[in-house]
Amino acid sequence: MVEGQREKRLQRDGRTVVARIILANTSLYDAKPAAFEFAFVLFTRDADTSEEHLALLERVAENLKAFEPNDADPAEKKLAWALETQRTTGDVIRIPERVTDGHEVYFASTPVKRRMLPHGRLTRDHLFLRVILDGDRRDVSMTEYPDSPTAGA
Repeated sequence: MVEGQREKRLQRDGRTVVARIILANTSLYDAKPAAFEFAFVLFTRDADTSEEHLALLERVAENLKAFEPNDADPAEKKLAWALETQRTTGDVIRIPERVTDGHEVYFASTPVKRRMLPHGRLTRDHLFLRVILDGDRRDVSMTEYPDSPTAGA
């Protein structure tokens, strides 16, 4: 699918969620861009920025540090590979409930769009995404922070 069509579909059919950043290209914290600026994020189906919700995502991130994949599950193997190598995947992976304490939490690696960041760099521990989570049809893309001066413009 062409990137423009993908973005239109996400804007039309997706929902906005908050995503906790668990790993980001270090250049995203500076004013100088790098060639590839991605972040690893965790998210649920909610746009909840409360301390409790972000703490839940942080606990899942901590649990992932000791993550051992089920070798019979390709998605778990891909998640473990991404975490170990710090390389991006094009997939949105549901994290096993044994790691999330029964919560529905997803992992994705997403490009970070500087034009959507306050001051053009990461200043918060979370991003907002537009997501589609429909069975095996899963997709994500960064979107503007709702409190951005240009949001909804």
